[in-house]
Amino acid sequence: MIWLLVGLTAFCLVLLAYAFHARRLRDRYQALLDSVPDLAWVKDAQGRFVVVNQAFRDIWQIKDPHELLGKDDFYLSPPNLAAEYQADDLKVIRTGVAIRSENPFDHAIDGQRWMELIKVPVYEGKTIIGTAGIARDISERKQAQEQLEWLAWHDPLTQLLNRSYLERQLSIWIDSGLSFSLWLIDLDHFKRINDALGHGAGDAALLQVAKRLQTLSDQVFRLGGDEFVVLAPLQDIERIDDLLHTILNQTIQIEDLDFQLGFTAGRVQFPEDGQTASQLLKHADIALYRGKSAGRGVVSVFASAMAKHAVLQLELERELRQALLLNEFRLVYQPQIRLADNRLIGYEALIRWNQAQRGEVSPVDFIPFAEQTGIIASIGDWALDEAIRQLESWAQAGLAVVPIAVNVSALQLANLGFADSVIARIKRLPVFLQCLIQLELTESTLMQAPSIQSIRQLTQADIAVHMDDFGTGYSNLAMLSRMSLSKLKFDRSLIQNIPDNHAHQQVCRALLDLAHALQLEVVAEGVETQAEALWLAEQGVQYAQGYWFSRPLEKELAARYMDGVTE
Repeated sequence: MIWLLVGLTAFCLVLLAYAFHARRLRDRYQALLDSVPDLAWVKDAQGRFVVVNQAFRDIWQIKDPHELLGKDDFYLSPPNLAAEYQADDLKVIRTGVAIRSENPFDHAIDGQRWMELIKVPVYEGKTIIGTAGIARDISERKQAQEQLEWLAWHDPLTQLLNRSYLERQLSIWIDSGLSFSLWLIDLDHFKRINDALGHGAGDAALLQVAKRLQTLSDQVFRLGGDEFVVLAPLQDIERIDDLLHTILNQTIQIEDLDFQLGFTAGRVQFPEDGQTASQLLKHADIALYRGKSAGRGVVSVFASAMAKHAVLQLELERELRQALLLNEFRLVYQPQIRLADNRLIGYEALIRWNQAQRGEVSPVDFIPFAEQTGIIASIGDWALDEAIRQLESWAQAGLAVVPIAVNVSALQLANLGFADSVIARIKRLPVFLQCLIQLELTESTLMQAPSIQSIRQLTQADIAVHMDDFGTGYSNLAMLSRMSLSKLKFDRSLIQNIPDNHAHQQVCRALLDLAHALQLEVVAEGVETQAEALWLAEQGVQYAQGYWFSRPLEKELAARYMDGVTE
Protein backbone atom coordinates (compact mmCIF):
# COMPACT_ATOMS: atom_id res chain seq x y z
CA MET A 1 0.00 0.00 0.00
CA ILE A 2 2.78 2.38 0.97
CA TRP A 3 4.57 1.56 -2.23
CA LEU A 4 1.41 2.29 -4.18
CA LEU A 5 1.13 5.74 -2.56
CA VAL A 6 4.77 6.39 -3.27
CA GLY A 7 4.27 5.37 -6.90
CA LEU A 8 1.23 7.61 -7.34
CA THR A 9 3.04 10.52 -5.74
CA ALA A 10 6.02 10.04 -8.04
CA PHE A 11 3.69 9.83 -11.06
CA CYS A 12 1.95 13.08 -10.06
CA LEU A 13 5.26 14.81 -9.62
CA VAL A 14 6.30 13.66 -13.10
CA LEU A 15 3.04 14.96 -14.56
CA LEU A 16 3.49 18.27 -12.76
CA ALA A 17 7.04 18.52 -14.02
CA TYR A 18 5.93 17.68 -17.57
CA ALA A 19 3.07 20.17 -17.37
CA PHE A 20 5.46 22.84 -16.08
CA HIS A 21 7.91 22.03 -18.87
CA ALA A 22 5.10 22.00 -21.47
CA ARG A 23 3.87 25.35 -20.23
CA ARG A 24 7.36 26.78 -20.47
CA LEU A 25 7.62 25.42 -24.02
CA ARG A 26 4.20 26.86 -24.85
CA ASP A 27 5.15 30.24 -23.38
CA ARG A 28 8.40 30.23 -25.32
CA TYR A 29 6.51 29.25 -28.49
CA GLN A 30 3.99 32.05 -27.82
CA ALA A 31 6.78 34.55 -27.18
CA LEU A 32 8.42 33.51 -30.46
CA LEU A 33 5.15 34.01 -32.38
CA ASP A 34 4.52 37.34 -30.66
CA SER A 35 7.90 38.59 -31.92
CA VAL A 36 6.76 38.09 -35.51
CA PRO A 37 5.44 41.44 -36.90
CA ASP A 38 3.02 39.69 -39.26
CA LEU A 39 -0.24 38.12 -38.15
CA ALA A 40 0.32 34.43 -37.26
CA TRP A 41 -1.97 31.68 -36.01
CA VAL A 42 -2.45 27.92 -35.77
CA LYS A 43 -5.79 26.10 -36.14
CA ASP A 44 -6.76 22.51 -35.46
CA ALA A 45 -8.40 20.24 -38.02
CA GLN A 46 -11.85 21.64 -37.12
CA GLY A 47 -10.71 25.18 -37.93
CA ARG A 48 -10.50 26.32 -34.28
CA PHE A 49 -7.74 28.66 -33.16
CA VAL A 50 -5.06 26.96 -31.08
CA VAL A 51 -2.49 29.77 -31.03
CA VAL A 52 -2.60 33.40 -32.20
CA ASN A 53 0.19 35.95 -31.90
CA GLN A 54 0.18 39.52 -30.57
CA ALA A 55 -0.09 41.13 -34.01
CA PHE A 56 -3.19 39.05 -34.74
CA ARG A 57 -4.80 40.11 -31.46
CA ASP A 58 -3.88 43.75 -32.02
CA ILE A 59 -5.49 44.02 -35.42
CA TRP A 60 -8.71 42.61 -33.97
CA GLN A 61 -8.31 44.70 -30.79
CA ILE A 62 -8.40 41.60 -28.55
CA LYS A 63 -6.59 42.03 -25.23
CA ASP A 64 -7.10 38.58 -23.66
CA PRO A 65 -4.71 36.10 -25.33
CA HIS A 66 -7.09 33.23 -24.46
CA GLU A 67 -10.26 34.81 -25.88
CA LEU A 68 -9.83 33.29 -29.34
CA LEU A 69 -8.70 29.82 -28.28
CA GLY A 70 -11.25 27.24 -29.37
CA LYS A 71 -13.09 29.80 -31.53
CA ASP A 72 -13.36 29.63 -35.32
CA ASP A 73 -13.46 32.25 -38.09
CA PHE A 74 -17.17 32.89 -37.65
CA TYR A 75 -16.33 34.49 -34.30
CA LEU A 76 -14.28 37.20 -36.03
CA SER A 77 -15.39 37.63 -39.61
CA PRO A 78 -18.64 38.13 -41.53
CA PRO A 79 -20.22 34.81 -42.52
CA ASN A 80 -19.27 35.05 -46.20
CA LEU A 81 -15.57 35.65 -45.43
CA ALA A 82 -15.53 33.10 -42.59
CA ALA A 83 -16.90 30.45 -44.97
CA GLU A 84 -14.16 31.31 -47.51
CA TYR A 85 -11.46 31.03 -44.82
CA GLN A 86 -12.75 27.64 -43.66
CA ALA A 87 -12.95 26.39 -47.24
CA ASP A 88 -9.28 27.34 -47.67
CA ASP A 89 -8.37 25.48 -44.46
CA LEU A 90 -10.15 22.34 -45.60
CA LYS A 91 -8.43 22.54 -49.00
CA VAL A 92 -5.00 22.73 -47.31
CA ILE A 93 -5.83 19.80 -45.01
CA ARG A 94 -7.24 17.73 -47.85
CA THR A 95 -4.46 18.36 -50.39
CA GLY A 96 -1.51 19.06 -48.13
CA VAL A 97 -0.61 21.96 -50.45
CA ALA A 98 0.03 25.49 -49.21
CA ILE A 99 -2.08 28.32 -50.65
CA ARG A 100 -1.39 32.05 -51.09
CA SER A 101 -3.86 34.83 -51.77
CA GLU A 102 -4.24 38.61 -51.53
CA ASN A 103 -7.45 39.89 -49.97
CA PRO A 104 -8.98 43.22 -48.90
CA PHE A 105 -9.55 43.47 -45.18
CA ASP A 106 -11.66 45.96 -43.21
CA HIS A 107 -9.56 47.22 -40.33
CA ALA A 108 -11.42 48.48 -37.28
CA ILE A 109 -9.37 51.72 -37.21
CA ASP A 110 -7.55 52.15 -40.53
CA GLY A 111 -10.39 51.14 -42.84
CA GLN A 112 -9.72 48.83 -45.77
CA ARG A 113 -6.28 47.26 -45.92
CA TRP A 114 -4.79 44.65 -48.23
CA MET A 115 -3.43 41.44 -46.70
CA GLU A 116 -1.25 38.73 -48.21
CA LEU A 117 -2.36 35.39 -46.77
CA ILE A 118 -0.31 32.18 -46.69
CA LYS A 119 -1.68 28.91 -45.23
CA VAL A 120 0.30 25.66 -44.80
CA PRO A 121 -0.55 22.23 -43.38
CA VAL A 122 0.58 21.27 -39.84
CA TYR A 123 1.81 17.70 -39.49
CA GLU A 124 2.10 15.31 -36.54
CA GLY A 125 4.23 12.58 -37.92
CA LYS A 126 2.68 11.97 -41.33
CA THR A 127 -0.78 13.09 -40.34
CA ILE A 128 -2.14 16.60 -41.00
CA ILE A 129 -3.67 17.82 -37.75
CA GLY A 130 -4.42 21.43 -38.66
CA THR A 131 -3.22 24.54 -40.48
CA ALA A 132 -0.87 27.39 -39.75
CA GLY A 133 -1.23 30.79 -41.35
CA ILE A 134 0.54 34.06 -41.67
CA ALA A 135 -0.91 37.32 -42.99
CA ARG A 136 1.09 40.38 -43.98
CA ASP A 137 -0.19 43.92 -44.51
CA ILE A 138 0.67 44.74 -48.13
CA SER A 139 -1.40 47.92 -48.39
CA GLU A 140 1.62 50.11 -49.17
CA ARG A 141 2.83 47.66 -51.79
CA LYS A 142 -0.65 47.58 -53.30
CA GLN A 143 -0.75 51.37 -53.39
CA ALA A 144 2.64 51.43 -55.09
CA GLN A 145 1.44 48.86 -57.63
CA GLU A 146 -1.71 50.85 -58.29
CA GLN A 147 0.38 54.01 -58.73
CA LEU A 148 2.66 52.24 -61.20
CA GLU A 149 -0.36 50.91 -63.07
CA TRP A 150 -1.83 54.42 -63.15
CA LEU A 151 1.44 55.88 -64.43
CA ALA A 152 1.59 53.19 -67.11
CA TRP A 153 -1.61 54.59 -68.63
CA HIS A 154 -1.56 58.28 -67.66
CA ASP A 155 0.48 61.43 -68.17
CA PRO A 156 1.65 62.52 -64.69
CA LEU A 157 1.48 66.27 -65.48
CA THR A 158 -1.98 66.63 -67.02
CA GLN A 159 -3.37 63.32 -65.67
CA LEU A 160 -4.69 62.64 -69.16
CA LEU A 161 -4.40 59.19 -70.69
CA ASN A 162 -1.03 58.65 -72.41
CA ARG A 163 0.25 57.21 -75.69
CA SER A 164 0.27 53.62 -74.38
CA TYR A 165 -3.37 53.82 -73.41
CA LEU A 166 -4.20 55.51 -76.73
CA GLU A 167 -2.74 52.57 -78.65
CA ARG A 168 -4.70 50.16 -76.45
CA GLN A 169 -7.91 52.15 -76.88
CA LEU A 170 -7.43 52.41 -80.64
CA SER A 171 -7.08 48.64 -80.87
CA ILE A 172 -10.36 48.21 -78.97
CA TRP A 173 -12.20 50.75 -81.13
CA ILE A 174 -10.79 49.26 -84.34
CA ASP A 175 -11.76 45.73 -83.28
CA SER A 176 -15.30 46.96 -82.62
CA GLY A 177 -15.59 47.92 -86.29
CA LEU A 178 -17.30 51.24 -85.48
CA SER A 179 -16.22 54.34 -87.39
CA PHE A 180 -14.53 57.14 -85.48
CA SER A 181 -12.31 60.20 -85.90
CA LEU A 182 -8.91 61.03 -84.44
CA TRP A 183 -7.43 64.51 -84.06
CA LEU A 184 -3.69 64.92 -83.53
CA ILE A 185 -3.23 68.40 -82.05
CA ASP A 186 0.00 70.39 -81.77
CA LEU A 187 0.18 73.75 -80.02
CA ASP A 188 1.65 76.59 -82.07
CA HIS A 189 4.46 78.69 -80.59
CA PHE A 190 4.44 76.79 -77.29
CA LYS A 191 8.24 77.03 -77.15
CA ARG A 192 7.95 80.80 -76.66
CA ILE A 193 6.39 80.29 -73.24
CA ASN A 194 9.12 77.89 -72.11
CA ASP A 195 11.83 80.22 -73.41
CA ALA A 196 10.31 83.35 -71.90
CA LEU A 197 9.05 82.13 -68.53
CA GLY A 198 10.60 78.70 -67.97
CA HIS A 199 9.29 75.15 -67.95
CA GLY A 200 7.06 75.75 -64.93
CA ALA A 201 5.06 78.25 -66.97
CA GLY A 202 5.00 75.80 -69.87
CA ASP A 203 3.56 73.12 -67.59
CA ALA A 204 0.88 75.57 -66.42
CA ALA A 205 -0.05 76.23 -70.05
CA LEU A 206 -0.32 72.51 -70.78
CA LEU A 207 -2.61 72.02 -67.79
CA GLN A 208 -4.95 74.74 -69.06
CA VAL A 209 -4.98 73.24 -72.55
CA ALA A 210 -5.66 69.75 -71.18
CA LYS A 211 -8.60 71.02 -69.14
CA ARG A 212 -10.09 72.69 -72.23
CA LEU A 213 -9.65 69.61 -74.40
CA GLN A 214 -11.50 67.47 -71.86
CA THR A 215 -14.63 69.49 -72.62
CA LEU A 216 -14.57 68.04 -76.15
CA SER A 217 -14.54 64.31 -75.37
CA ASP A 218 -13.89 61.80 -72.62
CA GLN A 219 -11.16 60.31 -74.83
CA VAL A 220 -8.32 62.86 -74.60
CA PHE A 221 -4.66 61.82 -74.56
CA ARG A 222 -1.33 63.58 -74.18
CA LEU A 223 1.40 62.05 -76.32
CA GLY A 224 4.20 64.17 -74.87
CA GLY A 225 5.51 67.70 -75.27
CA ASP A 226 2.70 69.84 -76.66
CA GLU A 227 0.98 67.07 -78.64
CA PHE A 228 -2.51 65.82 -77.78
CA VAL A 229 -5.01 63.38 -79.32
CA VAL A 230 -8.81 63.43 -79.21
CA LEU A 231 -10.97 60.43 -80.17
CA ALA A 232 -14.68 60.75 -80.92
CA PRO A 233 -17.44 59.17 -83.00
CA LEU A 234 -17.88 60.42 -86.57
CA GLN A 235 -21.01 62.38 -85.70
CA ASP A 236 -18.90 64.68 -83.51
CA ILE A 237 -16.53 65.81 -86.29
CA GLU A 238 -18.12 69.17 -87.04
CA ARG A 239 -18.68 69.98 -83.39
CA ILE A 240 -15.09 69.22 -82.37
CA ASP A 241 -13.59 71.00 -85.40
CA ASP A 242 -15.49 74.16 -84.45
CA LEU A 243 -14.75 73.90 -80.73
CA LEU A 244 -11.03 73.36 -81.32
CA HIS A 245 -10.87 76.78 -82.97
CA THR A 246 -12.87 78.28 -80.11
CA ILE A 247 -11.08 76.85 -77.08
CA LEU A 248 -7.50 76.72 -78.36
CA ASN A 249 -7.44 80.17 -79.94
CA GLN A 250 -8.43 81.76 -76.65
CA THR A 251 -5.63 83.32 -74.64
CA ILE A 252 -4.20 81.52 -71.65
CA GLN A 253 -3.01 83.40 -68.59
CA ILE A 254 0.30 82.63 -66.93
CA GLU A 255 1.84 84.80 -64.21
CA ASP A 256 -0.67 87.57 -65.00
CA LEU A 257 0.40 87.55 -68.66
CA ASP A 258 -1.88 86.65 -71.55
CA PHE A 259 -0.50 84.33 -74.25
CA GLN A 260 -2.09 83.53 -77.60
CA LEU A 261 -1.11 79.94 -78.32
CA GLY A 262 -3.09 78.72 -81.29
CA PHE A 263 -2.96 75.20 -82.66
CA THR A 264 -2.70 73.02 -85.73
CA ALA A 265 -4.43 69.63 -85.98
CA GLY A 266 -4.40 66.67 -88.32
CA ARG A 267 -7.63 64.68 -88.57
CA VAL A 268 -8.14 61.11 -89.78
CA GLN A 269 -11.10 58.73 -89.88
CA PHE A 270 -11.37 55.01 -89.33
CA PRO A 271 -11.58 52.93 -91.47
CA GLU A 272 -10.99 55.23 -94.48
CA ASP A 273 -7.57 56.57 -93.42
CA GLY A 274 -6.02 53.53 -91.76
CA GLN A 275 -6.71 50.02 -90.53
CA THR A 276 -4.32 49.98 -87.57
CA ALA A 277 -3.41 52.32 -84.73
CA SER A 278 0.03 53.01 -86.18
CA GLN A 279 -1.43 53.83 -89.62
CA LEU A 280 -3.97 56.24 -88.17
CA LEU A 281 -1.38 58.05 -86.06
CA LYS A 282 1.07 58.19 -88.94
CA HIS A 283 -1.53 59.65 -91.30
CA ALA A 284 -2.72 62.12 -88.65
CA ASP A 285 0.90 63.26 -88.26
CA ILE A 286 1.20 63.71 -92.04
CA ALA A 287 -1.98 65.80 -92.07
CA LEU A 288 -0.70 67.84 -89.14
CA TYR A 289 2.57 68.52 -90.94
CA ARG A 290 0.70 69.69 -94.03
CA GLY A 291 -1.41 71.95 -91.84
CA LYS A 292 1.68 73.57 -90.39
CA SER A 293 3.15 74.00 -93.87
CA ALA A 294 -0.08 75.70 -94.98
CA GLY A 295 0.21 78.35 -92.30
CA ARG A 296 -0.94 76.77 -89.02
CA GLY A 297 -4.19 77.40 -87.17
CA VAL A 298 -6.17 74.82 -89.15
CA VAL A 299 -7.65 71.35 -88.84
CA SER A 300 -5.96 69.59 -91.75
CA VAL A 301 -7.94 66.60 -93.03
CA PHE A 302 -5.86 63.67 -94.25
CA ALA A 303 -5.99 62.72 -97.94
CA SER A 304 -4.24 59.77 -99.55
CA ALA A 305 -2.17 62.11 -101.70
CA MET A 306 -0.56 63.39 -98.49
CA ALA A 307 0.87 59.94 -97.77
CA LYS A 308 2.45 59.82 -101.20
CA HIS A 309 3.88 63.27 -100.64
CA ALA A 310 5.28 62.18 -97.25
CA VAL A 311 7.02 59.21 -98.89
CA LEU A 312 8.54 61.58 -101.44
CA GLN A 313 9.68 63.85 -98.59
CA LEU A 314 11.38 60.93 -96.84
CA GLU A 315 13.10 60.03 -100.07
CA LEU A 316 14.17 63.65 -100.52
CA GLU A 317 15.63 63.72 -97.00
CA ARG A 318 17.62 60.56 -97.70
CA GLU A 319 18.90 61.99 -100.97
CA LEU A 320 19.88 65.29 -99.33
CA ARG A 321 21.96 63.47 -96.76
CA GLN A 322 23.58 61.40 -99.52
CA ALA A 323 24.24 64.54 -101.57
CA LEU A 324 26.74 65.76 -98.99
CA LEU A 325 28.55 62.42 -99.06
CA LEU A 326 28.48 62.14 -102.85
CA ASN A 327 29.59 65.76 -103.41
CA GLU A 328 26.47 66.56 -105.45
CA PHE A 329 26.19 70.15 -104.24
CA ARG A 330 28.03 73.03 -105.87
CA LEU A 331 28.11 76.80 -105.51
CA VAL A 332 27.26 79.31 -108.21
CA TYR A 333 28.07 82.98 -107.88
CA GLN A 334 25.73 85.88 -108.65
CA PRO A 335 27.50 89.19 -109.30
CA GLN A 336 26.74 92.20 -107.11
CA ILE A 337 27.14 95.44 -109.10
CA ARG A 338 27.83 99.04 -108.09
CA LEU A 339 25.07 101.01 -109.80
CA ALA A 340 27.15 104.17 -110.24
CA ASP A 341 29.59 102.54 -112.68
CA ASN A 342 28.38 98.94 -113.18
CA ARG A 343 31.54 97.53 -111.60
CA LEU A 344 31.61 94.16 -109.81
CA ILE A 345 31.90 94.60 -106.04
CA GLY A 346 31.21 91.04 -104.88
CA TYR A 347 29.42 87.73 -105.33
CA GLU A 348 26.63 86.03 -103.48
CA ALA A 349 27.31 82.28 -103.26
CA LEU A 350 24.17 80.27 -104.07
CA ILE A 351 23.86 76.52 -103.67
CA ARG A 352 22.84 74.19 -106.49
CA TRP A 353 22.12 70.46 -106.47
CA ASN A 354 22.48 68.04 -109.34
CA GLN A 355 20.98 64.76 -108.17
CA ALA A 356 21.83 61.55 -110.00
CA GLN A 357 18.22 60.55 -110.78
CA ARG A 358 16.37 63.86 -110.50
CA GLY A 359 18.89 65.96 -112.37
CA GLU A 360 19.09 69.67 -111.47
CA VAL A 361 16.91 70.30 -108.42
CA SER A 362 15.71 73.86 -107.82
CA PRO A 363 16.67 75.39 -104.45
CA VAL A 364 12.98 76.25 -104.01
CA ASP A 365 12.29 72.51 -103.91
CA PHE A 366 14.93 71.47 -101.39
CA ILE A 367 16.06 74.43 -99.24
CA PRO A 368 12.77 74.80 -97.27
CA PHE A 369 12.70 71.05 -96.66
CA ALA A 370 16.36 71.05 -95.61
CA GLU A 371 15.49 73.75 -93.08
CA GLN A 372 12.55 71.76 -91.72
CA THR A 373 14.60 68.59 -91.28
CA GLY A 374 17.71 70.31 -89.91
CA ILE A 375 19.93 69.16 -92.77
CA ILE A 376 20.40 72.82 -93.70
CA ALA A 377 23.00 73.18 -90.93
CA SER A 378 25.30 70.62 -92.55
CA ILE A 379 24.65 72.05 -96.01
CA GLY A 380 25.40 75.55 -94.74
CA ASP A 381 28.68 74.45 -93.21
CA TRP A 382 29.65 72.83 -96.51
CA ALA A 383 28.77 76.01 -98.43
CA LEU A 384 30.95 78.15 -96.16
CA ASP A 385 33.92 75.81 -96.51
CA GLU A 386 33.46 75.65 -100.29
CA ALA A 387 33.29 79.46 -100.59
CA ILE A 388 36.49 79.79 -98.55
CA ARG A 389 38.21 77.18 -100.70
CA GLN A 390 37.06 78.87 -103.92
CA LEU A 391 38.19 82.33 -102.78
CA GLU A 392 41.63 81.00 -101.95
CA SER A 393 41.80 79.16 -105.29
CA TRP A 394 40.96 82.33 -107.25
CA ALA A 395 43.53 84.33 -105.31
CA GLN A 396 46.22 81.74 -105.98
CA ALA A 397 45.32 81.99 -109.71
CA GLY A 398 46.19 85.68 -109.59
CA LEU A 399 42.63 87.02 -109.98
CA ALA A 400 41.60 90.33 -108.45
CA VAL A 401 39.26 88.65 -106.00
CA VAL A 402 36.11 90.28 -104.62
CA PRO A 403 34.10 89.46 -101.47
CA ILE A 404 31.89 86.37 -101.40
CA ALA A 405 28.71 86.50 -99.31
CA VAL A 406 27.55 83.14 -97.94
CA ASN A 407 24.04 82.49 -96.61
CA VAL A 408 23.78 81.24 -93.03
CA SER A 409 20.72 79.46 -91.58
CA ALA A 410 19.03 80.00 -88.23
CA LEU A 411 19.98 76.47 -87.19
CA GLN A 412 23.66 77.22 -87.72
CA LEU A 413 23.44 80.41 -85.67
CA ALA A 414 21.64 78.61 -82.84
CA ASN A 415 24.67 76.33 -82.43
CA LEU A 416 26.65 77.79 -79.53
CA GLY A 417 29.97 76.96 -81.19
CA PHE A 418 29.05 78.29 -84.63
CA ALA A 419 30.65 81.74 -84.37
CA ASP A 420 33.91 80.35 -82.97
CA SER A 421 34.00 77.76 -85.76
CA VAL A 422 33.47 80.38 -88.49
CA ILE A 423 36.10 82.69 -87.03
CA ALA A 424 38.63 79.85 -86.84
CA ARG A 425 38.00 78.82 -90.46
CA ILE A 426 38.31 82.35 -91.81
CA LYS A 427 41.41 83.08 -89.76
CA ARG A 428 43.18 80.22 -91.54
CA LEU A 429 43.02 82.24 -94.76
CA PRO A 430 45.84 84.64 -95.70
CA VAL A 431 45.27 87.96 -93.93
CA PHE A 432 44.40 89.87 -97.12
CA LEU A 433 41.56 87.39 -97.85
CA GLN A 434 40.01 87.23 -94.40
CA CYS A 435 37.82 90.29 -94.92
CA LEU A 436 36.46 88.89 -98.20
CA ILE A 437 34.25 86.19 -96.67
CA GLN A 438 30.97 87.76 -95.64
CA LEU A 439 27.79 86.30 -94.15
CA GLU A 440 24.16 86.86 -95.10
CA LEU A 441 21.34 86.21 -92.66
CA THR A 442 17.63 86.74 -93.14
CA GLU A 443 15.84 89.45 -91.19
CA SER A 444 13.76 86.91 -89.22
CA THR A 445 16.89 84.92 -88.31
CA LEU A 446 18.71 88.01 -87.06
CA MET A 447 15.84 88.89 -84.74
CA GLN A 448 15.93 85.54 -82.90
CA ALA A 449 17.50 85.68 -79.46
CA PRO A 450 19.99 82.79 -79.94
CA SER A 451 21.40 84.60 -82.98
CA ILE A 452 22.33 87.83 -81.22
CA GLN A 453 25.36 86.51 -79.34
CA SER A 454 26.73 84.75 -82.42
CA ILE A 455 26.35 87.93 -84.50
CA ARG A 456 28.19 89.99 -81.89
CA GLN A 457 31.05 87.50 -81.87
CA LEU A 458 31.29 87.55 -85.65
CA THR A 459 31.21 91.33 -86.04
CA GLN A 460 33.72 91.78 -83.21
CA ALA A 461 36.04 89.51 -85.23
CA ASP A 462 35.65 91.95 -88.19
CA ILE A 463 33.50 89.53 -90.21
CA ALA A 464 30.93 91.44 -92.25
CA VAL A 465 27.30 90.44 -91.64
CA HIS A 466 24.52 91.47 -94.05
CA MET A 467 20.79 91.43 -93.42
CA ASP A 468 19.12 89.58 -96.30
CA ASP A 469 15.47 89.96 -97.38
CA PHE A 470 15.16 93.26 -95.50
CA GLY A 471 11.61 94.58 -95.52
CA THR A 472 9.91 91.19 -95.25
CA GLY A 473 10.29 90.65 -91.48
CA TYR A 474 9.65 92.54 -88.26
CA SER A 475 12.94 94.03 -87.18
CA ASN A 476 13.44 95.51 -83.77
CA LEU A 477 14.97 98.83 -84.84
CA ALA A 478 16.69 99.47 -81.52
CA MET A 479 18.36 96.06 -81.73
CA LEU A 480 19.17 96.60 -85.39
CA SER A 481 21.12 99.76 -84.55
CA ARG A 482 23.32 97.82 -82.10
CA MET A 483 24.21 94.92 -84.40
CA SER A 484 27.14 96.42 -86.32
CA LEU A 485 25.77 95.15 -89.64
CA SER A 486 27.50 96.05 -92.89
CA LYS A 487 24.71 96.02 -95.46
CA LEU A 488 20.96 95.69 -95.86
CA LYS A 489 19.62 93.74 -98.83
CA PHE A 490 16.20 94.80 -100.12
CA ASP A 491 14.03 91.83 -101.01
CA ARG A 492 12.89 91.20 -104.58
CA SER A 493 9.25 91.66 -103.48
CA LEU A 494 10.00 95.37 -102.89
CA ILE A 495 11.86 95.86 -106.16
CA GLN A 496 9.54 94.17 -108.65
CA ASN A 497 8.00 96.75 -111.06
CA ILE A 498 8.94 99.54 -108.67
CA PRO A 499 9.03 102.30 -111.33
CA ASP A 500 5.26 101.83 -111.81
CA ASN A 501 4.26 100.96 -108.23
CA HIS A 502 3.76 104.05 -106.08
CA ALA A 503 3.18 102.05 -102.87
CA HIS A 504 6.44 100.10 -103.30
CA GLN A 505 8.26 103.37 -104.03
CA GLN A 506 7.07 104.87 -100.74
CA VAL A 507 8.13 101.78 -98.77
CA CYS A 508 11.50 101.63 -100.52
CA ARG A 509 12.23 105.31 -99.84
CA ALA A 510 11.34 104.89 -96.16
CA LEU A 511 13.64 101.88 -95.85
CA LEU A 512 16.41 103.77 -97.61
CA ASP A 513 16.06 106.62 -95.13
CA LEU A 514 16.34 104.08 -92.31
CA ALA A 515 19.43 102.48 -93.85
CA HIS A 516 21.11 105.87 -94.27
CA ALA A 517 20.26 106.79 -90.68
CA LEU A 518 21.91 103.55 -89.54
CA GLN A 519 24.87 104.24 -91.88
CA LEU A 520 24.32 100.97 -93.72
CA GLU A 521 24.91 100.33 -97.40
CA VAL A 522 22.05 98.88 -99.44
CA VAL A 523 21.99 96.07 -102.00
CA ALA A 524 18.82 95.62 -104.07
CA GLU A 525 18.07 91.98 -104.93
CA GLY A 526 16.20 90.63 -107.91
CA VAL A 527 16.70 93.56 -110.30
CA GLU A 528 15.43 92.27 -113.64
CA THR A 529 14.89 95.33 -115.80
CA GLN A 530 16.82 98.44 -116.76
CA ALA A 531 13.98 100.60 -115.49
CA GLU A 532 14.27 99.07 -112.03
CA ALA A 533 18.03 99.58 -112.00
CA LEU A 534 17.73 103.24 -113.08
CA TRP A 535 15.04 104.05 -110.51
CA LEU A 536 17.07 102.48 -107.70
CA ALA A 537 20.20 104.38 -108.72
CA GLU A 538 18.24 107.64 -108.74
CA GLN A 539 17.10 106.96 -105.16
CA GLY A 540 20.65 106.48 -103.94
CA VAL A 541 20.78 102.66 -103.77
CA GLN A 542 24.48 101.83 -104.07
CA TYR A 543 24.47 98.18 -105.19
CA ALA A 544 22.25 95.68 -106.93
CA GLN A 545 22.12 92.13 -108.18
CA GLY A 546 19.69 90.32 -110.44
CA TYR A 547 19.13 88.92 -113.91
CA TRP A 548 19.44 92.39 -115.50
CA PHE A 549 23.13 92.27 -114.66
CA SER A 550 23.85 88.54 -114.65
CA ARG A 551 22.39 85.19 -113.74
CA PRO A 552 24.28 83.13 -111.12
CA LEU A 553 27.52 81.91 -112.70
CA GLU A 554 29.36 78.61 -112.47
CA LYS A 555 32.77 79.06 -110.85
CA GLU A 556 34.66 79.06 -114.19
CA LEU A 557 32.40 81.77 -115.63
CA ALA A 558 32.53 83.70 -112.37
CA ALA A 559 36.34 83.73 -112.62
CA ARG A 560 36.20 85.10 -116.20
CA TYR A 561 33.52 87.63 -115.27
CA MET A 562 35.61 88.83 -112.34
CA ASP A 563 38.74 89.01 -114.45
CA GLY A 564 37.00 91.03 -117.18
CA VAL A 565 34.77 93.38 -115.23
CA THR A 566 37.21 94.35 -112.49
CA GLU A 567 39.99 95.33 -114.90
